[in-house]
Amino acid sequence: MGNFKKGFVLLASTGIILIISYYLLFVTLRIPYIGLSVEENEVGKWQISYVDHLGWAEQQGIKVGDTVSLINGVQPSNYSTILQYGVIEQAETLVINKNGEPILHKVTNNMTPQQVQYHIVIPTLVFVILFIFSCVLYLKKSDDKSALILILFFLAIGLSYLSAPVSSRMDTLGIYINRITFSLIPVLFLEFLNNYFIRYGLSLFNRKSLSVLYLANSLLLVITLFFQIFGRNLVIIRYSFLAVFSISILLCFYILLSRYFRYRDTIHKPIFKIIIVGFTLAFSPFVILMGLPSILFGVELIPGALAAVSLVFLPGVFLYLITANRLFDIDFIIDRIRYYAILSLIPTILLVLFLSYLLSEFTLVQCMKLGIVTYIGIIVFLYIKEELDFHFRSKLFREKYNFQASLDRFSQDIAKVMKISDLEERLIMEVTEVLAVKAISLLETNFMDYSLTIKTGSPDFPETVITDWLKNNTELIAVGELIDIGSNGVFLIIGSEKAKSNLVWIRGKLNRTEFNQEERVWLRTIAVYVSMVYENLHLIEGLIEKLEEEVTQRDSAKPWVLRLLFNLSEKERRRLASDLHDSALQQQLLWYRKLEIISVDERIPADLRKQLNTMAEGLLDVTHQIRETCNELLPPLLKETGIVEALKNLFANAQLRTDYVVNFKATGFSIDLDYEHILALYRIVQELLTNAAKHSKATEIKIILADSHGIITLNYRDNGIGMDFENLQSSFNHMGLSGIKERVLSLEGKTCFNSSLGKGFEVSIWMPLDKATSLNEQVV
Repeated sequence: MGNFKKGFVLLASTGIILIISYYLLFVTLRIPYIGLSVEENEVGKWQISYVDHLGWAEQQGIKVGDTVSLINGVQPSNYSTILQYGVIEQAETLVINKNGEPILHKVTNNMTPQQVQYHIVIPTLVFVILFIFSCVLYLKKSDDKSALILILFFLAIGLSYLSAPVSSRMDTLGIYINRITFSLIPVLFLEFLNNYFIRYGLSLFNRKSLSVLYLANSLLLVITLFFQIFGRNLVIIRYSFLAVFSISILLCFYILLSRYFRYRDTIHKPIFKIIIVGFTLAFSPFVILMGLPSILFGVELIPGALAAVSLVFLPGVFLYLITANRLFDIDFIIDRIRYYAILSLIPTILLVLFLSYLLSEFTLVQCMKLGIVTYIGIIVFLYIKEELDFHFRSKLFREKYNFQASLDRFSQDIAKVMKISDLEERLIMEVTEVLAVKAISLLETNFMDYSLTIKTGSPDFPETVITDWLKNNTELIAVGELIDIGSNGVFLIIGSEKAKSNLVWIRGKLNRTEFNQEERVWLRTIAVYVSMVYENLHLIEGLIEKLEEEVTQRDSAKPWVLRLLFNLSEKERRRLASDLHDSALQQQLLWYRKLEIISVDERIPADLRKQLNTMAEGLLDVTHQIRETCNELLPPLLKETGIVEALKNLFANAQLRTDYVVNFKATGFSIDLDYEHILALYRIVQELLTNAAKHSKATEIKIILADSHGIITLNYRDNGIGMDFENLQSSFNHMGLSGIKERVLSLEGKTCFNSSLGKGFEVSIWMPLDKATSLNEQVV
């Protein structure tokens, strides 16, 4: 039902609009446009004051100053269009007095090409474009109130444009259509702005100002109707409409500018900029090319009908805003146009001066018209050229395309480089291949004595020339700087480090031509790429050196270094467990099944079958050992079960293979540990159990896991043979105790070992959950 109603409304509205547009075109084609304005002189005669160059009168040679005697056999003072508007229209015959001689003119409807262009083609084209905009917008956004207002705005502009020729012919219905639609343009513009920005939570203006505009236009329409009925002069009403329209446009512009400055630091800035640009493009031709020249010089630089075409910019901008998901970069476009506008000034001025000097008959108005056309033409040409360059130059000029392809390839390659020497070799190869140079060297200069050292490439380089330049121009040395040293070639700064700098020297190209602009830009870009990778590789090398120093001094290593080492170790354990499980274990199971199948074959002798069964059992034991090893390397479901359940499973499996009993207590331990702490505790206990089985000869082990004030405590005690505390340090390595201590230290914890001969072995461990927790204050 909703779709049917929507379709009916669209069909009915379309029918009404098409009927109105048909009527307007019919009147324009049927009634000739005379184009005469008259005024009564001192002696009571009606003198022609203005002749429109598009009208019928211009083609008949009627001039300003001629007088009118009769119109359709009626005195001019009694003719309706003169009484109400001061113009002569809808006449069939005219008697014009030229130099005192009356001449009878029969008005014909022979439209000139210019009249067809400005009264038929352009208005119809604008109307059709805006009508299509409206239909598309209705189909896409019929449920959006701002879209519906925008449709009315489109139709108001289209019908206003289409009714202008009819209004100029003084057709009453055409005049009303033109007045209504013309006065609605700024009002609907403000209505749309207000509704559009409501969706963003912005209120642009007070509704009272809009109500005043509605009231003023309605009042003018009522007065027009009253004067029409009683035959009063309507010229003042016409100027009143123009005044209200101008005030409304100025109000729109003020609201846009003031709200732009208010919200320019918000995300709404691009929207305001786009609307202001569209508004300016739509109305500036009226003001700059038609209104101001008409007021100041009495001439129009472009016809009013042509200036009105620019109104399409505003509907186009609004259609884009309401339908687009993303906005184009208006700042970028404005910056480019501003740049081209500055560039176009000089050639425009030079061309106008040259033609005005060459053609002395050029008037000031003609010079202004030529300047405007030339200036706009150059700006448009430069902007289109940039777009064409972007899309087609890479196909037409392969050299530039190769440079871009080289940069893409080179940047991808150096991203994988891990050594400075590999980077330097890749640079030399790229420059040699792309530019086909005679000779190239990569040099290192020391700013202490300005000595040069060759790192790779040709040994035959102009050492003295380069050194002298560096000594005399130290302040000019910068990454990406391409220095020309005459016949000795060029050199390029590619990186700096402390008192040293790296540079590439190039003797020249094999074809003996100079480096062009594209090649120089390419070289500078390559240098910037290399300098960034240089810096990163130096940082990596420094980090590796620092890490190596920390690793060699594990006793005093920082926690983050130990944590890194343990993480790497666990990563290797995971990889090894995965490899064992996916390869060796699966192969073992496969061979076991094959051996089991063979061993049950009745054709095999009994003694051989017995040996095969023994081999199968041995193979099954090996398979079990591999599975156990995988579980030790990568404990299953460690994170999912939690540390308490994981330790219980570990104890159960350990007691199956050993002679000791484990008493485990974790009452009240319910902390949700991260995987790093879970794994550390699991590995520590695993190592302690291994130590108990190998060295301690314990029969009973007690383990307590607890937490207090953000600190995890793990206490281990066995009843093994123990050891002399003085020899405890020497036993760290072969008993794995150093690994326990380092793993606890990696998590910024503390470890305490205690043992004596015949009294077992004891370990106490404290680990903070929060790295900021001070163990020195809380652990006694």
